[in-house]
Amino acid sequence: MEKFDTIIVGAGLAGLGCAWTLAGQGLEVLVL
Repeated sequence: MEKFDTIIVGAGLAGLGCAWTLAGQGLEVLVL
């Protein structure tokens, strides 16, 4: 089972922007 540091619900501009920023900082991110 994979483990993620952050789960973001919503793939709109804000969700994807947040995911991009967090992934750029080295976190494992899941976008639903």
